[in-house]
Amino acid sequence: MRRLLRRVSVALLAPVTVLAAVGSPAAAAAESPGTPTDPVIVAPAESGKRAFFGDMIKLKDGRLLVAYRESVAHINQDGRIMVVQSQDQGHTWSTPRVAIDTPIDDRDPKLMQMRDGTVLMNFFRTDWTGYPGRPVTLVGTFVTRSTDTGASWSEPVEVGTAMEGPSDVVVGAYWAGHAATHGPILELPDGDLLVPLYGRLPEGGTGPATVVRSTDGGRTWPAANESVIGRAATFDFQEPNLSLLKNGAILSVIRTSINIAYVSWSYDRGRTWTTPVTTGLPASSHHQLVLHNGDVLFTYGDLSGTFGPGRPTVGRILKHPEHGVEAAKDILIYDAAIHGPATTDQANPSSVELRPNRYFTITSDPHLAAIVGVYTSVRDYR
Repeated sequence: MRRLLRRVSVALLAPVTVLAAVGSPAAAAAESPGTPTDPVIVAPAESGKRAFFGDMIKLKDGRLLVAYRESVAHINQDGRIMVVQSQDQGHTWSTPRVAIDTPIDDRDPKLMQMRDGTVLMNFFRTDWTGYPGRPVTLVGTFVTRSTDTGASWSEPVEVGTAMEGPSDVVVGAYWAGHAATHGPILELPDGDLLVPLYGRLPEGGTGPATVVRSTDGGRTWPAANESVIGRAATFDFQEPNLSLLKNGAILSVIRTSINIAYVSWSYDRGRTWTTPVTTGLPASSHHQLVLHNGDVLFTYGDLSGTFGPGRPTVGRILKHPEHGVEAAKDILIYDAAIHGPATTDQANPSSVELRPNRYFTITSDPHLAAIVGVYTSVRDYR
């Protein structure tokens, strides 16, 4: 498999204000941008391209940092990872800058900030050469680090996994023997780091969900440190996300190929996991944010049709995440159908808690070719 690595540095993100809402500036100011019908424009794509897979964190200094993929399409070789930041709680955003760009598709960036201030970003790469005439090569999952809060990024290092390896087995459109990521790295109290993975073993079969542990601050990710969250007999586990709960357990919510989310817990800091069980929730491309009081803001792409066709972005607050994803109420956060036809090519949300009980959630809008943001509060979920 090819390893196409390039160090890409960007200048310090300047606080340049971009268009903050759909519509005229006067209308935007009057209507307080950041609502489901008038979202904040977080990151507009370059002309002719679209913005996908946004992820956001609140930095220790209060700024918001967002990473996302920019490309002409959901599937295309030109995918690159961009970053923007906000110094005013998401109301205005800096000009987009390139963080990672290689000759193949760099995609699905996820962010976290360690206790020492280092920002880590995990993502994966796909080589679409020859597609659809020949199988696709998913090149691997990588981690890059920034010691200047996203202004520049180190040479990415590859995550070791039993899923990575040569294979002559084709499953769907892909060669087997690959691993992807779609959940942020989790830092544990002892300093160990866990990166969640999903993919396909070289021999094929159904896809497992796993975590790989780093014991040196994310500089190496040995395959020997991999633990399996779960594997099913008849469907794939996909896009596991991790949350450290206030009782010390780790919650993993896992997307599946049958479009129903499953849950698993670890009570030994990610070394072993309970057998995943169904939630019954038709959730896709979800995000988990532990709130100041220990609750979890769970945002996801809704496939139930309850909030409309396509995959609108929906949220709920888990009051007892140690028991599962049950909640009193789901709310519609954003639906790209307000700007065009209903589409499944949105969602992929990410949230931050701006202050206790006040949240900001980003998602993608293919019609606006942008990452957009909506504010909510705890009252909305009651």
